[in-house]
Order: sequence, then C-alpha cells, then structure tokens
Amino acid sequence: MALLCHGCHKKMDLTQQPSSVILEDDVRSMVRLLGSVIADQGDFQEKRRKLMDGLCELIGATAWVWSMSEFHPDKPPSSVGLIHGGFDENRFAIYLEAINHPAMEAVSRLSSLELQAKNTHLTRTRAQMDPTSLLDRSAAGPLWQKVNIGPLIMSLRPMETGGVNAIRVYRELGRPHFTDRESRIAHIILSEVPWLHFQAFPDRQSQEITNLYPRHRTVLNFLCEGWSRKKIAEHLGLSVNTIHGYAKIIFKHFGVHSQSELLARLTVGDGGDR
Repeated sequence: MALLCHGCHKKMDLTQQPSSVILEDDVRSMVRLLGSVIADQGDFQEKRRKLMDGLCELIGATAWVWSMSEFHPDKPPSSVGLIHGGFDENRFAIYLEAINHPAMEAVSRLSSLELQAKNTHLTRTRAQMDPTSLLDRSAAGPLWQKVNIGPLIMSLRPMETGGVNAIRVYRELGRPHFTDRESRIAHIILSEVPWLHFQAFPDRQSQEITNLYPRHRTVLNFLCEGWSRKKIAEHLGLSVNTIHGYAKIIFKHFGVHSQSELLARLTVGDGGDR
C-alpha cells in the first residue's frame, strides 16, 4: 500500500516499516477517526473533543489540551481558551500553575525559535523540544511531577493574525516516550482538519496576554474554568483580597467588568469583526 506524503507529492511505501513510518492499520484508523469527526453533528468544541479523544486512543496518550497561545523566544508561553480532556479538576488546576510558571520561558525557547523561523505547522515530541531535559531541572519541574505528566507531543499551528493553536497530548510519568511514528500520526491527523483550528484570537487584548504577569495568567485560566475567587484563593494559598486585585487587573486588561463578560470576550471577542 502507498500513501501520498502530505506536502511533498511523493508516495511512501508502507511495506517498508521503519519506526517513523505509519502502518496500514494506522492509516485505516486515521481515516475512520477523521471521517467520524467530519460526520459528527456537534459544534466545533465537541468536534475538537472527539478528535482529541480519538487521537489519544490511537497513540496511547492519556490527557490533552488545546488552546490559543503565544510563543515568543523571550517570553513565557501563554494560553487562553483552553479545552482539555483526561484531567480531573484538581490535576488540571496544578497543570495551570505548571504551564504558567516563569521557568517555562527557558524550557520553551527552542520550540519558539523553531516556530519563529519556519512559521508553519510543527509537531514535536518532548525529546525534540527539550533534548537536555531542562524541564526536569527547572523550578517548574516539581509542579509537572505533581501533575504526573511525563512524555509529551506538542503540535503548533500558526494562526492567521498571530499566535498559534497549541495542541498538547500527554502520558503519565514513567510511561515510554512517544515514538516518531506516534508523533507523525498526531501531525497528520491535526494537519487534516484546518477548519477545526482557531484562526485568530478573539481580540487584541487576548493576543497580548503575555503582557500579564504569570500569576495573573494563572488566575485568568482559573476564571475561564469557572472557578470562584474564593476557590482560586484557597487553591493558590492566597487571600481572597489578593485574588480580587488580580481579577481587577485582568478585567482592566480585557476591558470588562465581570467574570461572565470575560468569558464572553474570550469566546466572541469585542464585536469589532461583525
């Protein structure tokens, strides 16, 4: 069986089976998954969930996150509009602390530089993004251990007006690293659904979330998860007054006055496109 190589107009012979080449069974599974997502009657969010749950089943991942993100070599990665699967509430709360930790700037720098240079859809394993295991030695390392995340595949697809779709799939600590074949399966599947990817941030303020401090971005993510300020304070070990102060800064940044307005802004923008 032969498969047309996406973007290179050459046929791959699937009778040759090095570790990085997908197999005939893989192709059939991918076609079934993509077909079921296309046929699904749900909205975009439901289709994304169906796609990601199916992808995780194909490659043996146990959790995933899809977001609109900013990646810049000289700034920590930042995300809004997170949808996710495979996490319980407490574990995802720790994940938000880990992903927004200031140490993630250095850990993500190599990926940010590559994305900046190539400006195209890239899919990489943790071994490719962090070949020296900087994450394990960083100040963010204990949080990632606490959330029980080890192997990673991250797929970054640039959006039309800046920023990227950041799609991450994970396995628990102690599980085998993702193989080149599994990374390729993820890349092919995520490349074949351009209509499911976010095309742009809802507005300029959303795209400029890197201007917020890491702690503010963490609180922003909790607010978008629907958490009350009291609950956020208890989880972070801070006073409710401190969280109120953070919320005021976040609301001012987005030009809103309440949590419900914030959620609406991150969903539909400021209306300037309509």
